[in-house]
Amino acid sequence: MEIQSLTYEKYKDTFPTFYHAFNSAEFAKHNEAKCEEVLFLGFFKDNKPRLGLTAGIRNGCLSSPFSAPFGGFTFLKEDVKIGYLDDALIALEQFAKEKGLTNIKIVLPPDCYHHSFISKQVNAFQRSFYLIPYIDLNYQFFTKDFNENYLNEIWYNAKKNYNRAIKSALSFQKQGTIKGKRQVYDVVARNRASRGFPLRMTWEQVWSTAEIIPADFFLVTNINEEEIASAIVFHIASKIVQVIYWGDLPEFAELKTMNFLSYSVFEYYKNEGVELIDIGPSTESGIPNFGLCEFKESIGCKISTKLSFFKAI
Repeated sequence: MEIQSLTYEKYKDTFPTFYHAFNSAEFAKHNEAKCEEVLFLGFFKDNKPRLGLTAGIRNGCLSSPFSAPFGGFTFLKEDVKIGYLDDALIALEQFAKEKGLTNIKIVLPPDCYHHSFISKQVNAFQRSFYLIPYIDLNYQFFTKDFNENYLNEIWYNAKKNYNRAIKSALSFQKQGTIKGKRQVYDVVARNRASRGFPLRMTWEQVWSTAEIIPADFFLVTNINEEEIASAIVFHIASKIVQVIYWGDLPEFAELKTMNFLSYSVFEYYKNEGVELIDIGPSTESGIPNFGLCEFKESIGCKISTKLSFFKAI
Protein backbone atom coordinates (compact mmCIF):
# COMPACT_ATOMS: atom_id res chain seq x y z
CA MET A 1 0.00 0.00 0.00
CA GLU A 2 1.26 3.45 -0.92
CA ILE A 3 0.91 6.38 1.49
CA GLN A 4 0.74 9.90 0.10
CA SER A 5 0.94 13.21 1.93
CA LEU A 6 -1.80 15.24 0.26
CA THR A 7 -2.59 18.92 0.21
CA TYR A 8 -5.69 20.10 2.03
CA GLU A 9 -7.50 20.61 -1.28
CA LYS A 10 -6.47 17.19 -2.65
CA TYR A 11 -7.46 15.40 0.54
CA LYS A 12 -10.82 17.15 0.57
CA ASP A 13 -11.45 16.08 -3.02
CA THR A 14 -10.24 12.51 -2.43
CA PHE A 15 -12.20 11.98 0.79
CA PRO A 16 -15.30 14.18 0.44
CA THR A 17 -17.30 12.19 2.99
CA PHE A 18 -16.52 11.06 6.52
CA TYR A 19 -18.32 9.04 9.16
CA HIS A 20 -17.67 11.61 11.88
CA ALA A 21 -16.96 15.33 11.57
CA PHE A 22 -13.66 15.28 13.47
CA ASN A 23 -12.16 13.37 10.54
CA SER A 24 -13.02 16.04 7.99
CA ALA A 25 -10.35 18.01 6.14
CA GLU A 26 -12.11 21.24 7.13
CA PHE A 27 -11.91 20.45 10.85
CA ALA A 28 -8.21 19.59 10.66
CA LYS A 29 -7.44 22.71 8.67
CA HIS A 30 -9.40 24.85 11.12
CA ASN A 31 -7.26 23.60 14.03
CA GLU A 32 -3.87 23.59 12.31
CA ALA A 33 -2.46 26.19 14.72
CA LYS A 34 -2.75 23.64 17.55
CA CYS A 35 0.08 21.48 16.23
CA GLU A 36 3.42 21.84 14.51
CA GLU A 37 2.22 20.34 11.23
CA VAL A 38 -1.10 19.02 9.95
CA LEU A 39 -1.00 15.83 7.89
CA PHE A 40 -3.55 14.87 5.26
CA LEU A 41 -2.64 11.27 4.46
CA GLY A 42 -4.08 9.10 1.73
CA PHE A 43 -3.54 5.34 1.54
CA PHE A 44 -3.72 3.93 -1.98
CA LYS A 45 -3.98 0.35 -3.23
CA ASP A 46 -3.89 -0.39 -6.96
CA ASN A 47 -3.84 3.38 -7.52
CA LYS A 48 -7.19 3.71 -5.76
CA PRO A 49 -7.72 5.57 -2.47
CA ARG A 50 -8.71 3.13 0.26
CA LEU A 51 -8.24 4.98 3.54
CA GLY A 52 -7.56 8.49 4.79
CA LEU A 53 -6.13 9.94 7.97
CA THR A 54 -5.95 13.50 9.27
CA ALA A 55 -3.31 13.90 11.96
CA GLY A 56 -1.02 16.40 13.60
CA ILE A 57 2.61 16.38 14.67
CA ARG A 58 3.46 17.58 18.15
CA ASN A 59 6.63 16.88 20.17
CA GLY A 60 7.70 14.04 17.92
CA CYS A 61 4.33 12.30 18.01
CA LEU A 62 1.94 11.72 15.12
CA SER A 63 -1.51 12.11 16.68
CA SER A 64 -5.01 11.54 15.38
CA PRO A 65 -6.77 13.51 16.67
CA PHE A 66 -4.57 16.41 17.61
CA SER A 67 -7.45 18.66 18.70
CA ALA A 68 -10.67 16.65 19.04
CA PRO A 69 -12.22 13.94 21.22
CA PHE A 70 -11.31 11.22 18.69
CA GLY A 71 -9.98 10.62 15.19
CA GLY A 72 -8.67 7.48 13.48
CA PHE A 73 -8.89 6.33 9.89
CA THR A 74 -11.67 7.29 7.52
CA PHE A 75 -12.97 5.28 4.56
CA LEU A 76 -14.48 5.76 1.13
CA LYS A 77 -16.43 2.50 1.24
CA GLU A 78 -17.86 1.09 4.46
CA ASP A 79 -16.85 -2.48 3.61
CA VAL A 80 -13.12 -1.67 3.65
CA LYS A 81 -11.05 -4.84 3.90
CA ILE A 82 -9.24 -5.55 7.16
CA GLY A 83 -6.11 -6.24 5.16
CA TYR A 84 -6.10 -2.64 3.96
CA LEU A 85 -5.91 -1.48 7.58
CA ASP A 86 -2.98 -3.82 8.20
CA ASP A 87 -1.17 -2.42 5.16
CA ALA A 88 -2.03 1.15 6.12
CA LEU A 89 -0.50 0.74 9.59
CA ILE A 90 2.74 -0.60 8.08
CA ALA A 91 2.85 2.35 5.68
CA LEU A 92 2.03 4.82 8.48
CA GLU A 93 4.82 3.55 10.72
CA GLN A 94 7.36 3.78 7.89
CA PHE A 95 6.14 7.28 7.03
CA ALA A 96 6.51 8.40 10.65
CA LYS A 97 10.03 6.96 10.90
CA GLU A 98 11.09 8.76 7.73
CA LYS A 99 9.86 12.03 9.25
CA GLY A 100 11.97 11.41 12.34
CA LEU A 101 8.99 10.92 14.65
CA THR A 102 9.13 8.71 17.71
CA ASN A 103 5.50 7.90 18.56
CA ILE A 104 2.08 7.34 17.03
CA LYS A 105 -1.11 7.91 19.01
CA ILE A 106 -4.61 7.21 17.71
CA VAL A 107 -7.84 7.70 19.67
CA LEU A 108 -10.83 5.94 18.13
CA PRO A 109 -14.47 6.98 18.50
CA PRO A 110 -16.74 4.91 20.71
CA ASP A 111 -17.93 2.00 18.61
CA CYS A 112 -21.48 3.36 18.50
CA TYR A 113 -20.29 5.66 15.69
CA HIS A 114 -19.62 2.75 13.34
CA HIS A 115 -19.42 -0.62 15.03
CA SER A 116 -17.97 -2.61 12.11
CA PHE A 117 -15.26 -0.18 10.99
CA ILE A 118 -14.14 0.70 14.50
CA SER A 119 -13.98 -2.99 15.44
CA LYS A 120 -11.76 -3.60 12.41
CA GLN A 121 -9.46 -0.78 13.48
CA VAL A 122 -9.23 -2.12 17.04
CA ASN A 123 -8.24 -5.53 15.72
CA ALA A 124 -5.65 -4.10 13.33
CA PHE A 125 -4.04 -1.87 15.97
CA GLN A 126 -3.85 -4.72 18.48
CA ARG A 127 -2.21 -7.07 15.99
CA SER A 128 0.25 -4.33 15.01
CA PHE A 129 1.46 -4.26 18.63
CA TYR A 130 -0.06 -0.92 19.64
CA LEU A 131 -0.49 -0.47 23.37
CA ILE A 132 -3.76 0.59 25.02
CA PRO A 133 -2.54 2.91 27.81
CA TYR A 134 -6.05 3.35 29.21
CA ILE A 135 -9.70 2.71 28.40
CA ASP A 136 -12.25 5.49 28.69
CA LEU A 137 -15.95 4.92 29.37
CA ASN A 138 -18.23 6.82 27.01
CA TYR A 139 -21.91 7.49 27.65
CA GLN A 140 -24.58 7.78 24.99
CA PHE A 141 -28.36 7.92 24.88
CA PHE A 142 -30.39 6.19 22.16
CA THR A 143 -33.49 8.25 21.45
CA LYS A 144 -35.52 5.10 20.77
CA ASP A 145 -35.46 4.74 24.56
CA PHE A 146 -37.16 8.10 24.99
CA ASN A 147 -40.77 6.91 24.97
CA GLU A 148 -43.81 6.79 27.20
CA ASN A 149 -41.97 4.46 29.58
CA TYR A 150 -38.79 6.55 29.85
CA LEU A 151 -39.45 8.04 33.30
CA ASN A 152 -40.43 4.65 34.69
CA GLU A 153 -37.26 2.97 33.40
CA ILE A 154 -34.63 5.44 34.65
CA TRP A 155 -33.32 5.44 38.20
CA TYR A 156 -35.82 6.35 40.91
CA ASN A 157 -33.86 9.43 42.04
CA ALA A 158 -33.60 10.70 38.47
CA LYS A 159 -37.36 10.44 38.03
CA LYS A 160 -37.95 12.14 41.38
CA ASN A 161 -35.55 14.94 40.49
CA TYR A 162 -37.19 15.53 37.11
CA ASN A 163 -40.66 15.68 38.67
CA ARG A 164 -39.33 18.20 41.18
CA ALA A 165 -37.82 20.28 38.37
CA ILE A 166 -41.00 20.57 36.33
CA LYS A 167 -42.87 21.93 39.37
CA SER A 168 -40.50 24.93 39.28
CA ALA A 169 -41.81 26.22 35.93
CA LEU A 170 -38.45 25.98 34.17
CA SER A 171 -38.13 26.92 30.50
CA PHE A 172 -35.97 25.22 27.83
CA GLN A 173 -35.24 27.15 24.64
CA LYS A 174 -32.94 26.84 21.65
CA GLN A 175 -31.01 30.04 21.09
CA GLY A 176 -30.76 31.49 17.59
CA THR A 177 -29.01 34.82 18.11
CA ILE A 178 -25.31 35.40 18.73
CA LYS A 179 -26.20 37.02 22.05
CA GLY A 180 -28.27 34.04 23.13
CA LYS A 181 -25.56 31.57 22.10
CA ARG A 182 -22.97 33.52 24.03
CA GLN A 183 -25.24 33.38 27.10
CA VAL A 184 -25.31 29.60 26.72
CA TYR A 185 -21.52 29.47 26.71
CA ASP A 186 -21.22 31.83 29.67
CA VAL A 187 -23.48 29.64 31.84
CA VAL A 188 -21.33 26.60 31.08
CA ALA A 189 -18.18 28.62 31.81
CA ARG A 190 -19.57 29.70 35.19
CA ASN A 191 -20.47 26.08 35.97
CA ARG A 192 -16.94 24.90 35.24
CA ALA A 193 -15.33 27.77 37.13
CA SER A 194 -17.40 26.95 40.22
CA ARG A 195 -15.96 23.42 40.14
CA GLY A 196 -12.41 24.47 39.35
CA PHE A 197 -12.46 23.04 35.81
CA PRO A 198 -11.71 25.70 33.20
CA LEU A 199 -13.16 25.19 29.73
CA ARG A 200 -10.76 23.89 27.11
CA MET A 201 -12.39 25.94 24.37
CA THR A 202 -12.83 29.69 24.44
CA TRP A 203 -16.03 31.29 23.20
CA GLU A 204 -14.22 32.31 20.01
CA GLN A 205 -13.11 28.73 19.42
CA VAL A 206 -16.62 27.37 20.00
CA TRP A 207 -18.11 29.94 17.68
CA SER A 208 -15.59 29.37 14.88
CA THR A 209 -15.96 25.58 15.17
CA ALA A 210 -19.73 25.98 14.88
CA GLU A 211 -19.13 27.49 11.45
CA ILE A 212 -17.70 24.12 10.36
CA ILE A 213 -19.76 21.67 12.42
CA PRO A 214 -23.45 22.55 12.85
CA ALA A 215 -24.18 23.33 16.49
CA ASP A 216 -27.22 23.89 18.70
CA PHE A 217 -27.27 26.12 21.79
CA PHE A 218 -29.87 25.57 24.53
CA LEU A 219 -30.68 27.67 27.58
CA VAL A 220 -32.72 26.85 30.68
CA THR A 221 -34.26 29.71 32.64
CA ASN A 222 -36.33 29.79 35.82
CA ILE A 223 -39.63 31.49 36.53
CA ASN A 224 -37.77 34.78 37.03
CA GLU A 225 -36.13 34.39 33.58
CA GLU A 226 -32.73 33.89 35.18
CA GLU A 227 -30.28 31.73 33.22
CA ILE A 228 -29.63 28.60 35.26
CA ALA A 229 -28.39 25.85 32.89
CA SER A 230 -27.32 25.38 29.28
CA ALA A 231 -25.98 22.96 26.67
CA ILE A 232 -23.90 23.16 23.49
CA VAL A 233 -24.43 20.28 21.08
CA PHE A 234 -22.59 19.53 17.81
CA HIS A 235 -23.92 17.47 14.90
CA ILE A 236 -21.04 15.01 14.54
CA ALA A 237 -22.42 12.39 12.16
CA SER A 238 -25.56 11.32 10.38
CA LYS A 239 -28.28 11.18 13.04
CA ILE A 240 -25.67 11.52 15.82
CA VAL A 241 -25.10 14.60 17.97
CA GLN A 242 -22.55 15.15 20.70
CA VAL A 243 -22.98 17.20 23.85
CA ILE A 244 -19.82 19.30 23.83
CA TYR A 245 -20.66 21.17 27.02
CA TRP A 246 -23.57 21.25 29.44
CA GLY A 247 -24.00 22.33 33.01
CA ASP A 248 -26.00 24.30 35.57
CA LEU A 249 -25.27 27.02 38.07
CA PRO A 250 -24.68 25.66 41.59
CA GLU A 251 -26.86 28.29 43.26
CA PHE A 252 -29.89 26.78 41.49
CA ALA A 253 -28.99 23.13 42.07
CA GLU A 254 -32.00 22.59 44.34
CA LEU A 255 -34.20 22.97 41.24
CA LYS A 256 -32.63 19.78 39.79
CA THR A 257 -31.89 21.65 36.58
CA MET A 258 -29.63 18.98 35.08
CA ASN A 259 -32.43 16.42 35.16
CA PHE A 260 -34.70 18.91 33.44
CA LEU A 261 -31.99 19.84 30.92
CA SER A 262 -31.12 16.25 29.99
CA TYR A 263 -34.81 15.33 29.60
CA SER A 264 -35.39 18.37 27.39
CA VAL A 265 -32.33 17.63 25.22
CA PHE A 266 -33.45 14.02 24.75
CA GLU A 267 -36.96 15.13 23.87
CA TYR A 268 -35.75 17.75 21.40
CA TYR A 269 -33.52 15.39 19.43
CA LYS A 270 -36.05 12.57 19.51
CA ASN A 271 -38.45 14.94 17.74
CA GLU A 272 -35.69 15.97 15.30
CA GLY A 273 -35.09 12.39 14.17
CA VAL A 274 -31.65 12.08 15.77
CA GLU A 275 -30.95 8.49 16.80
CA LEU A 276 -27.97 8.86 19.15
CA ILE A 277 -26.91 11.56 21.61
CA ASP A 278 -23.26 11.19 22.60
CA ILE A 279 -22.89 12.57 26.13
CA GLY A 280 -19.15 11.94 26.14
CA PRO A 281 -16.77 10.17 28.54
CA SER A 282 -16.92 10.35 32.32
CA THR A 283 -13.32 9.28 32.70
CA GLU A 284 -10.04 11.15 32.43
CA SER A 285 -7.23 8.95 31.11
CA GLY A 286 -9.35 5.99 32.16
CA ILE A 287 -10.00 7.18 35.73
CA PRO A 288 -13.76 7.46 36.43
CA ASN A 289 -15.51 10.50 37.82
CA PHE A 290 -17.93 8.42 39.84
CA GLY A 291 -20.49 11.18 40.27
CA LEU A 292 -20.68 11.83 36.53
CA CYS A 293 -20.85 8.12 35.76
CA GLU A 294 -23.77 7.64 38.12
CA PHE A 295 -25.64 10.71 36.84
CA LYS A 296 -25.39 9.61 33.21
CA GLU A 297 -26.44 6.07 34.05
CA SER A 298 -29.32 7.39 36.14
CA ILE A 299 -30.84 9.24 33.15
CA GLY A 300 -30.73 6.19 30.89
CA CYS A 301 -27.38 6.43 29.11
CA LYS A 302 -25.67 3.32 27.80
CA ILE A 303 -21.91 2.78 28.07
CA SER A 304 -19.29 2.00 25.46
CA THR A 305 -15.51 2.00 25.50
CA LYS A 306 -13.34 4.64 23.83
CA LEU A 307 -9.90 3.22 23.10
CA SER A 308 -6.58 5.01 22.77
CA PHE A 309 -3.70 3.30 20.96
CA PHE A 310 -0.02 4.17 21.32
CA LYS A 311 3.16 2.89 19.73
CA ALA A 312 6.77 3.93 20.12
CA ILE A 313 8.62 3.56 16.82
